[in-house]
Amino acid sequence: MFWPKLVCFALVALAYGQLYQVAGEETIVVCPTNFTQVADKCLLVDTKWRNFYESDRYCRSLNAGLLSIKNSIELNAINEWLPIIAPYQPEFWTAGNKLGETRSDYYWQSTGEQALYLPWQAGQPTPASGDCLTLLANVTMTTEEVFLSVHRLAVKNCTQWAPLICQVPLQYFKTQLCLNTSAFFEAKIPA
Repeated sequence: MFWPKLVCFALVALAYGQLYQVAGEETIVVCPTNFTQVADKCLLVDTKWRNFYESDRYCRSLNAGLLSIKNSIELNAINEWLPIIAPYQPEFWTAGNKLGETRSDYYWQSTGEQALYLPWQAGQPTPASGDCLTLLANVTMTTEEVFLSVHRLAVKNCTQWAPLICQVPLQYFKTQLCLNTSAFFEAKIPA
């Protein structure tokens, strides 16, 4: 009669410990220092003007790559973020280029993938302008203010200069609270 109760108690204790461990999990999503989470990636704007090659090298020195854009959701998030982080900057290098391609296919240098989502600025692409892609906003100036339209892709000569946006993937960390339910600790309080 004693053994069934002991086995039942052990199973309940084991189940309680497992349930508590699962309830104690937490996933933390972070970006590296100086990077900001925008959509599902971490971005960093550097307003120093460089050519495409220097920009790519700079991002790689940070263990990052130049910006690539997957879809309209990502582009909308970037366009909401840019006026906050760089309000008067109309152009930024991206990872997009067609270096070595005789066709009009563009690739994201940072990921190696073909650029399938290409939200062009009005009048673009103009392949005669170059082989690299920037995010470009149209600038409208009045006597009192400067207005930038949303940033969209434009073709540019890779040796010309522009500021840049670096990207890295989000970093996921999983934490678990692990308790040894059979351990008891005695607190000793000094008198």
